[in-house]
Amino acid sequence: MILLHPWFGSWPFWRQTVAALPEFETLSVDLYSLGASDDWQRFAGPHGLAQAVGKMLDALHVDRCIVVGNSMGGIAAQALAATRGDLIDELVLVGTGARAVGVKPEFRRALDQWIGSEADRGLTERLVDALLARRPERQTFDMFVDAVMRANKDFMGAVLNGAFDLDLRAVLPKITASTLVIRGELDSARTRTHVEELLAGIPESTALEIPGAGHPGSVLACHSRLSPCEDRGGFVGQINDRAVCDRTAGIIGTAR
Repeated sequence: MILLHPWFGSWPFWRQTVAALPEFETLSVDLYSLGASDDWQRFAGPHGLAQAVGKMLDALHVDRCIVVGNSMGGIAAQALAATRGDLIDELVLVGTGARAVGVKPEFRRALDQWIGSEADRGLTERLVDALLARRPERQTFDMFVDAVMRANKDFMGAVLNGAFDLDLRAVLPKITASTLVIRGELDSARTRTHVEELLAGIPESTALEIPGAGHPGSVLACHSRLSPCEDRGGFVGQINDRAVCDRTAGIIGTAR
């Protein structure tokens, strides 16, 4: 299972998810590391992130995998699944969309302010905090903020600007993987309209909303808390089956 983190998140965002899924071999990718290279510009966009992840999987001789992407990681996951369907059995998209149009205005203003300013820890904390339905203990929160502060800000800003200009709706039908779209009820950035656009474009897709959850990929940890029931097979099938058996998680749509 390949885990792709959100912007203003970092690979440790997935620790709760990894702990909840001990039956899977997981790889949490540090997308910020791409900004540390001398030629970071070639990766500075969702398609660049997707290309880098594809090359990593090839280098690791990964033939097939599940890809889970949150927010920017979810945009990159869509681009990867549309171009490298040979690699992906199942796709999970968390708190993301095919385009940035319609992102909640307050969150978009904060992003624009961050891009246009010098590195500022206070503003970075605001953006990290905005991703979370509940702030974790101070040590964990500081770890998330430190990861962003250490990253190449120019690279991060270029990726964001690339996402603002991107519209993946035309390539969504090329995604052949069984896909689950997850949105947290308290998501500070993405709306149900973004979910509906993904369902309309991806042929084999289902959507699930998690009450009380926010924007980050830790919502996937609900997988371990849902009532057990008979699995339909595959990771996406397991989550859907267990969600149907649990009163706190609601299926909000399927591809038509």
